[in-house]
Amino acid sequence: MSRLADYFVIVGYDNDKEKTAGNVCGQPICGKIVQRFPEKDWPDTPFIEGIEWFCQPLGWNLSYEKQEPKFFISVLTDIDANKHYCACLSFHETLAITQTRTVDDEDETIANNSNGNCNNRGLLGSAPVEPITHHSIMYAPKCLVLISRLDCAETFKNCLGTIYTVYIENLPYAMENLIGNILGCIQVPPAGGPQVRFSIGAGDKQSLQPPQSSSLPMTGSGVYFLFKQLGIKNVLILLCAVMTENKILFHSKCYWHLTDSCRALVALMYPFRYTHVYIPILPAPLTEVLSTPTPFIMGIHSSLQTEITDLLDVIVVDLDGGLVTIPDALTPPVPIFPSPLWEQTQDLLSMILFPNLAQADLAFPNNERPTSTMVKTETQIDKELRAIFMRLFAQLLQGYRSCLTIIRIHPKTVITFHKAGFLGARDLIESEFLFRVLDSMFFTTFVNERGPPWRAADAWDELYSSMNELLKTESQNRNLILTHIQELGRTLYENEASNAHTTYAQKVLRPPQGSFQRIHQPAFPRISVEKVELIIQDGIRKNGQSQRFHVTRNQPRIIPMGPRLPEALELRPTTVHNSARRLEVLRTCVSYIFENRIADARKLLPAVMRTLKHRDARLILCRELFGYVHGNKAVLDHQQFDLVVRFMNKALQNSSGVDEYTVAAALLPMSTIFCRKLSMGVVQFAYTEIQDHVIWKNLQFWESTFFQDVQAQIKALYLLQRRQNEHKKEANCVLDEVPLEEPTALEITAEQLRKSPTIEEEKKAELAKSEESTLYSQAIHFANRMVSLLIPIDVNVDAASKPKLAFRLEENQSVSNSIMGSHSLSEHSDEGFEENDASEIGVTVGKTISRFIDCVCTEGGVTSEHIRNLHDMVPGVVHMHIESLEPVYLEAKRHPHVQKPKIQTPCLLPGEELTTDHLRCFLMPDGREDDTQCLIPAEGALFLTNYRIVFKGSPCDPLFCEQTIVRAFPIASLLKEKKISMLYLAHLDQTLPEGLQLRSSCFQLLKIAFDTEVTLEQIETFRKTLNKARHPFDEFEYFAFQSYGTMLQGVVPLKTKEKYSTLKGFAKKTLLRTAKKAGFKQKAQTKRKLMPEYEMGGGSADALETHSIDDELEDGDEFETQQNEAMPRLLTTKDIERMRERSYVRDWKRLGFDADAQLGFRISNANANYATCRTYPAIIVAPVHCSDAAMTHLGRCFKSQRIPLPTWRHNNGSLLIRGAQPNSKSVIGMIKNTTGANTMAHNDVTHYPEQDKYLMALINTMPVLTPLNALNQYTDMNLSINSLLGHGEEHQSLTPEFMRKQRSNLNVTDGSKVNIAGNKGGTMKGNERSTAANAFRKMRLYALGEKSQAKSNLNGDFCADFIPVDYPDIRQSRSAFKKLIRACMPSHNINEVDCQSFVKMVEQSDWLQQISTLLQLSGAVVDLIDLQESSVMLSLEDGSDVTAQLSSIAQLCLDPYYRSIDGFRVLVEKEWLAFGHRFAHRSNLKPSHASTNIAFAPTFLQFLDVVYQLQRQFPMAFEFNDFYLRFLAYHVVSCRFRTFLFDCELERYDSGIASMEDKRGSLSTKHIFGGGSSAANGSDDECSVYPLDIRSPRTPNQMNRIGHSIFDYIERQHNKSPIFYNFLYSANRDVVLRPQNSVAALDLWGFYTNEELAQGPPYDLEVTNVDDEIDLSEIKGKRMVISAGYDNIEKCNPNAYVCLLSEVKQAETERGHLPQKWQLVWNNMVVPQEESISRKTSMSSMLVQTHQHKRSTLEIIMKGRLAGYQDKFFHPHRFEKHPYTTPTNCNHCTKLLWGPVGYRCMDCGNSYHEKCTELSMKNCTKYKAIDGAVGPPNVNISQGDTASIASSAATTARTSSHHFYNQFSSNVAENRTHEGHLYKRGALLKGWKQRWFVLDSIKHQLRYYDTSDDTTPKGIIELAEVQSVTAAQPAQIGTKRVDEKGFFDLKTSKRTYNFYAMKANLAQEWTEKLQACLQ
Repeated sequence: MSRLADYFVIVGYDNDKEKTAGNVCGQPICGKIVQRFPEKDWPDTPFIEGIEWFCQPLGWNLSYEKQEPKFFISVLTDIDANKHYCACLSFHETLAITQTRTVDDEDETIANNSNGNCNNRGLLGSAPVEPITHHSIMYAPKCLVLISRLDCAETFKNCLGTIYTVYIENLPYAMENLIGNILGCIQVPPAGGPQVRFSIGAGDKQSLQPPQSSSLPMTGSGVYFLFKQLGIKNVLILLCAVMTENKILFHSKCYWHLTDSCRALVALMYPFRYTHVYIPILPAPLTEVLSTPTPFIMGIHSSLQTEITDLLDVIVVDLDGGLVTIPDALTPPVPIFPSPLWEQTQDLLSMILFPNLAQADLAFPNNERPTSTMVKTETQIDKELRAIFMRLFAQLLQGYRSCLTIIRIHPKTVITFHKAGFLGARDLIESEFLFRVLDSMFFTTFVNERGPPWRAADAWDELYSSMNELLKTESQNRNLILTHIQELGRTLYENEASNAHTTYAQKVLRPPQGSFQRIHQPAFPRISVEKVELIIQDGIRKNGQSQRFHVTRNQPRIIPMGPRLPEALELRPTTVHNSARRLEVLRTCVSYIFENRIADARKLLPAVMRTLKHRDARLILCRELFGYVHGNKAVLDHQQFDLVVRFMNKALQNSSGVDEYTVAAALLPMSTIFCRKLSMGVVQFAYTEIQDHVIWKNLQFWESTFFQDVQAQIKALYLLQRRQNEHKKEANCVLDEVPLEEPTALEITAEQLRKSPTIEEEKKAELAKSEESTLYSQAIHFANRMVSLLIPIDVNVDAASKPKLAFRLEENQSVSNSIMGSHSLSEHSDEGFEENDASEIGVTVGKTISRFIDCVCTEGGVTSEHIRNLHDMVPGVVHMHIESLEPVYLEAKRHPHVQKPKIQTPCLLPGEELTTDHLRCFLMPDGREDDTQCLIPAEGALFLTNYRIVFKGSPCDPLFCEQTIVRAFPIASLLKEKKISMLYLAHLDQTLPEGLQLRSSCFQLLKIAFDTEVTLEQIETFRKTLNKARHPFDEFEYFAFQSYGTMLQGVVPLKTKEKYSTLKGFAKKTLLRTAKKAGFKQKAQTKRKLMPEYEMGGGSADALETHSIDDELEDGDEFETQQNEAMPRLLTTKDIERMRERSYVRDWKRLGFDADAQLGFRISNANANYATCRTYPAIIVAPVHCSDAAMTHLGRCFKSQRIPLPTWRHNNGSLLIRGAQPNSKSVIGMIKNTTGANTMAHNDVTHYPEQDKYLMALINTMPVLTPLNALNQYTDMNLSINSLLGHGEEHQSLTPEFMRKQRSNLNVTDGSKVNIAGNKGGTMKGNERSTAANAFRKMRLYALGEKSQAKSNLNGDFCADFIPVDYPDIRQSRSAFKKLIRACMPSHNINEVDCQSFVKMVEQSDWLQQISTLLQLSGAVVDLIDLQESSVMLSLEDGSDVTAQLSSIAQLCLDPYYRSIDGFRVLVEKEWLAFGHRFAHRSNLKPSHASTNIAFAPTFLQFLDVVYQLQRQFPMAFEFNDFYLRFLAYHVVSCRFRTFLFDCELERYDSGIASMEDKRGSLSTKHIFGGGSSAANGSDDECSVYPLDIRSPRTPNQMNRIGHSIFDYIERQHNKSPIFYNFLYSANRDVVLRPQNSVAALDLWGFYTNEELAQGPPYDLEVTNVDDEIDLSEIKGKRMVISAGYDNIEKCNPNAYVCLLSEVKQAETERGHLPQKWQLVWNNMVVPQEESISRKTSMSSMLVQTHQHKRSTLEIIMKGRLAGYQDKFFHPHRFEKHPYTTPTNCNHCTKLLWGPVGYRCMDCGNSYHEKCTELSMKNCTKYKAIDGAVGPPNVNISQGDTASIASSAATTARTSSHHFYNQFSSNVAENRTHEGHLYKRGALLKGWKQRWFVLDSIKHQLRYYDTSDDTTPKGIIELAEVQSVTAAQPAQIGTKRVDEKGFFDLKTSKRTYNFYAMKANLAQEWTEKLQACLQ
């Protein structure tokens, strides 16, 4: 029973305080307590001070008018968080103000006081009050206050109303009786008690009904009012804000609304209890309380709004306006309920508040439905709304009882909550709302109140336990939701008004209407204190004697557990697919580890790692590992330990930092159990390997894990006690109900709490002591665990490395000095300490552990003595652990973390040997898109031999770990070696610091990451050895001369100083050579000095004119030699006879070049001692009428003395001639002309009569031309060659630059002669008529040359023509190769980084375009020889690169012999080896090139690529297959064979190789390449074949091997097996090949992209055939898995021919026959005779077949034909660079132009890309043809308009379009207002130069050119920018005399131009013309 009210207080206006002097300062006027009853405080309820503030919240202000009485309730909270309800009834009394001071004083006082009042009231929002006058009547407020701990608002209002009515009506009831009865006589029963009926003694009748439950809040209709005022969403956000401890401030004009709303908001939190500041009505003087930092719920009057504007973290609620204002600066923002609950709650609230909303849109709503039920009252709706929120919290906290942790039972129950475990089990770890709720004070109170399992239950407990079942039924029937809400609402309603049906007619006194306005109302009487005290005491005495009410109180019982978390999770959709299967794999893998089946476990490793991303798998892993724990220590071997640690790290890595799935807690005990023995007495535990995870730094994790362990220990303690007492069989035991299951900790606690009243105190004390000891022992245990995991294993290393300390601190400026870990040596350690000293770390960790001990031991009730012992123990434990870690760290470094796989040694070739130790490493994936990426990364080792770089290992992926991975390439093919770092290994989750990237010219890339055990010194040693092997001291150190063939007494070059090692030396030699050319004598030298390889930056314009100076300097014929030029080579007749037996000489004899054939040729020995040309073969073909002496003398006419020589002859007599370009007369030409000792250097090189004689002799050997019409009978057919020529000539375009250079050479050319063979084309002005007549003549000789060639003279009667061509020079091919190799072998994933596809990168490399150009040019040669029956002379560059390509391709197409294996060998030996292609130079194999960094040039590779394209287009034409070409391409750069190691035949001769091959004569290959030791050692005879050359100034050295020839090796292998043979070859097909040359018809060669990882490159047959003797009979019928990119498909899946030959061999063997060679079997096969299919072929179709696809050939011919009058028909574009600021499309390719990259024609305005200017239409359509235009008009040309050969498709399109434009011509003379020569001074310090200036008034430009014939302006001056033209001061121009009046200046907005005209009148004329244009 409790009192209805504790105190009755009368509070009045403090009149005395108003009069005090202290109030002058404007202090607020306050009320005072007039009387209080009882005067002494109750012992259980002290009186609350400051009650007067809350009686008048807006302040105690006087009023002129009486106001109606007001009633409101303020709520105050005491220090114990108990609420006290202050019910106030406020009314006004008359107050007379009298004068008490002198007039002066009072005036001042009144003024101040009035201001103070005005200010005060102004703040309160009231109207200002006039100054108080003397003797005026005012009204002061007075309050009657009841203070109670009960919330009985209606009863308080009735009681105070009755007292006020007795006072105002002056009724005959004693006030003392009324007050005394209220305070002493009325006793209210507790919750669940009966209704109380009483009277306070004024004739009234009242009743009071206590609620049924004390924990359920009572709201009346307050919740409904809150929703009505604010709306659903606002109330929900407001509730979320309160639950997450935000500050809430209500404001309203009504105090009752404030109280109701605050109470409603707090009631919505149920079952949580608001424990922060709660002030529903805040008095105005206390508004500064709003600045408190703690959360609160407060309410103020709306008039005080102006005082709350500066609150940045308070959510303001305007109840009257229905507005919730959340400040933008609120951090963190208000979180909301988790997603499904938030939406569900809104829907349910709408269902209750707006029941008709669902039917609002129905066409035929159900009108009967609302009338069928009773209309709900606001109170009933209020309870249903609250029911929704009760259900919400029951759902939100589902399973919370499973996470309650019992840490003490006696003497008092202590329960904590496992927050992280609850969030993880509910999958709500991402819910910010729930995270903050669990950390709030409300939740702590909730756990303390509702955690104990033995207590009285209330409505929420019942709802919580049944919520899961309700949700299941509601999911099946949605209509039940509303029913359940209404049932719960009815329960809440009955709680507040349980006996409402037995209504009791109350009688309460009320004053009459308007009674408060009575004028002569006496003051409230003073109450007698004694009487009231007597009545109170009497009432207490009577209540004590009377019988107590019968209360139906809830009895304590076991609180139901409700849904357990696993059950609650059943509704959660599963996220793990095939989870059972995956978990089974995990269990299997763990079992394999502990069964020591490591190989099997590693196979499952990737699957397990993926599975461990899921929470269930991590928990099962912990359970499985724990299942293998027996005892306190589990010693594993190294591999087991490594796998277990990896699993533990993976499980921890995928968890967050709060351990929501308790994975870290489960692994914590195992971290101190699993260990491995490192050495004697040194054991490493698992905790040293899992320290990097953030979870160990989370103190909350340690606390919750500690409490979980304590609960388990206490549970075990009581279970043990229960088992000891089991025989007694206690009756009524809770645990008897569940005998089969082990009771939970909560059930044990419930049992102990139930038995607690019956347990003796001694027994309780004993149990309490046992629990405290358990806590103490666990605290010791956890302190040790924390030491283990918080102190890093390398703590002593940092302490020992004092010198490195400062450096390490600089590295880690941002590290904190927190307790978490230290800066370890691992690369990925993020945390550390400011000082890495071991003692500092120990102290910091000790402080952390002490803080943990204080927290858990205080909460768990450990005695202070034990806590002190723990603190004393920690430093010792830390120190001991630090000492024990040092040997563990040192030993662990010696033991690798992962058991390394066994090193697999690669297979080696005979003679190949390892040169360095292997380096353990990983082969990393690069950017290649292929099917082998699952095999890489691979783990193995890198080997360096004297031939190759080899990686051999196995894939890191355990599913493929049994495979072998080999990547290798020859050392000599190494292009670039680059160091790389920080390579991440995903499968190890490790970053390796060091690596190498090696790129090879045979299209291989090795991206290597070295293992951590490999030191930097080992890597550097490897790199140095590699670089030394890549660039040896001389050629004989290459592998070709170290392993194979006959022994040769070697010769080693003398070690000489590197030539031209300085720029000074280079300049000196250049000047000496220039002087020599000029005819100056030079001192005799014994040795020849040569130009070095020297690459310069870029050529000037002049250099470009002559095929680029730097290109010549680099690619000139600069062969290193130590041979004394003065000493001729002594050759015997026998030597020359042997030379004449060489293969290419025999081929010339086959072609009829010998004298016996009598075709005008002879085979000459003119170059037998290599004096005529050092780079040509010893035996050459010469015309019969040309002597050897003349041939020798002729060498000076051509570059590098490479005379044009016939190399092939057609049956029709046409010749194919190859040579270098003629020499030119220029300083650069003289420098470049490196002629030999026999050359007369002082002769004029511009005119060589012997050159004409030689060419005439060649032409005379060619067939005589037939007249045009007689030659071709089909003159009327459009497709005849002549009609095509005639038709095509008038449409072919020639570059204007070509014409300009023709005209500029007129002064040095005889007009009667036609320049061919070296000039850019015949001149037209000297003899236009005869030239025009000869324009369509068929020539006997066509010379293909460069546009930039020098001149050579030839009589016009020679019937020869020069054709300038564009071709891919060496620089372009190098650039294309570089781009191609990066496209095929990207070092990183190009799709991610550059957004470029492989196909796009191949296209951008221009590789296929260059192949297409070579096919087109060689096709032109084929057509001219075969169809035109003309001879062709190739005179391109120095005659060894492109010349060799075109010559070889043309012969392949023309002569079927070269398409056989033997013929192809002859072709390569003749065109590439004999004619001196510089293999060593182009492949960068020259020993002298080690320091020059010359790029690899793929000249021979491009030739092989063209052959591959021919093979694809003509698969039956070649005897050899694609593997043959790939084999050659690989070994060109491998240096395994000697064939491609030298630059020319001379070098082979000097090294003894050529002599050996000549002397070998007719020896069969088996004598040279015998098997076994004979091949290795050689016989004495073979050794004597190669004597030491006594003329060589080399010193004899050890015996060197002579090496293999690649063609001999191929022949030997070809005899053994058909590996190089094309079974589709048809030998009798004597046809000329005419391939398609468009890029679309080409294919990317598989050599660039294919690889075989199983055994490495397949081109070293001895290596790949070691274990590959495959029995095809075994393969047949069996299923095989062949992986592209891994297996050799040709070997694993051979074609039918190979299989059939194998079957034949097997059949012969079975029958005992000696197997025949495969070639015999193949050649003996009878080809079935087939009837030839004949069809009548029209002449038209024949001509189409032979001619139509050769338009590109005609274009090439016509370029040289129509040079003279081409410009009559076409006006070319005049391009200028133009910045495009808006998107514009290119007129050629239609792609977008953007930025400063485009070109625009100045005439027609067409826009092009730079690369499209050459491909665009050559004629500009701006100008129309002008009649009578005869001479070539002056036109400008594009910059670099070189018109490179495009594909035939594009050419055809352009050619066929020319008829549309041929009506237009150009005559732009009218644009030239004035023109002439002027001298112009260059910018800055440059001198004066003469330029040709053109003033253009139409374009408003002044342009200047190099010469008057030039069409490309050097510069343009826009006249719009010209500001003035003035005369200038004279200046000195060179050594000339100047006219002082010839100078004038042109001033523009950018700069001032200085000009000089040769005469004053010319200067005057220029000035006038310019000024006229400006005006």
